[in-house]
Amino acid sequence: MTGHRDGTGVLAPADGAAGARARSGDTLALTLMLFYLLSTLTLALMAVVTAELQRKFSLSASQVGLLTSVFMFAYGAVGIPAGAGAARWGGRVFIVSCALFVAGSVVFGLSSSYSGFLTGRVLQGLGGGMVLPVSSPIMARYLAPGARNRGWGIFATGKGLGALASLVLMPTVATLGGFRAVYLVTAVIALVIGGAAIAQKPVRALPVQATEVLSFRALSRTLGAVAVNRGVLLLGLFNAASLAVGTGVLIWTPAFLQGTYGSRASVAAYLTAGLAVAQVIGAPTGAVSAIRWGRMPVITGSMIAMSVVTILVAALPGRVFVFVMVALVGFFSLAYFSPRFAMIPDVVAKPEQVGTAAGLINLVGFGISTLAPWLFGLVLDHELGYFAGYLVLAAFGIAGAVGSIFFKVPRR
Repeated sequence: MTGHRDGTGVLAPADGAAGARARSGDTLALTLMLFYLLSTLTLALMAVVTAELQRKFSLSASQVGLLTSVFMFAYGAVGIPAGAGAARWGGRVFIVSCALFVAGSVVFGLSSSYSGFLTGRVLQGLGGGMVLPVSSPIMARYLAPGARNRGWGIFATGKGLGALASLVLMPTVATLGGFRAVYLVTAVIALVIGGAAIAQKPVRALPVQATEVLSFRALSRTLGAVAVNRGVLLLGLFNAASLAVGTGVLIWTPAFLQGTYGSRASVAAYLTAGLAVAQVIGAPTGAVSAIRWGRMPVITGSMIAMSVVTILVAALPGRVFVFVMVALVGFFSLAYFSPRFAMIPDVVAKPEQVGTAAGLINLVGFGISTLAPWLFGLVLDHELGYFAGYLVLAAFGIAGAVGSIFFKVPRR
């Protein structure tokens, strides 16, 4: 492979190979995007199977919410170990991720007990939480600096496409074979995507530093430094706001449409799919807006707008208004995906802290947002109504907007 090392040690393409490298870079980003799609698809499955689980197993709303919360907790908790594993074994960590996706889907699909459902969701969450920490160093190492914005743009669309696949395709599977078919089909999809990823040479390649001994002391110092970094922690809060609101609306809106407007489960899922479509649009729009107006205005403005439209989901009458507000939630929740992750190098002291900081941001984000689906279910169990539930979700966005007041990028 021809090329030269740029200032960061990343292989940049030689002029004669630029076109081929661009195409291969797009292929790599697309493959990694499929893994991100899979992680979002598995997260969103509860929106499809909730009604059947409550009918067959008499699960309470808080129990259903907890099935999403444990997924999110596992997703966040595995980020730092996955990033450390990727530093040693590169994209081969995806083999473990794929195995966890398959095992979790099979366990959930074949279970008839709540403990089995919880176990399946934890395994799926561990598999999903590995995707971003493993994909990030692969793209940083393989893509030339000028191609990374394009690569991350392709990658980010996986979030919306995964939710869209779950809400549009899986209701048909659920109608034909119930929740068991939904999760077993997910296991097959995970096998296919895993095979496609491992087929890519950049994914199989070991990092340059793989032969070096990773110092536990050095890793501890790096983690300690980012753990007390106010900028990193606030980015984690911004991440939590997006995850809490976006996931909470995605998981509970189908139930809201069924309970309030009498929509069929499949119709409710299709109406909620507007959120996923808007996310696909929101990711590149937010990136372009950050270039024009700056990252923090986009981050803060998105969190405020996201909170307002979340409250309006249950405040305005009619399914059309619900569809529009849910779509806007999806748009604003992903509009500041690129700005918040692009901000990481600006707030850490050393380049080697970027990966650990990204893992910690995911940990903080998912750790806090884990509460959102469960709290929404708890509100319903206490018969406070869906409007109160959406207020709880909006509070996460408001907290993020308040936190942005204290965010400052240090001068280097």
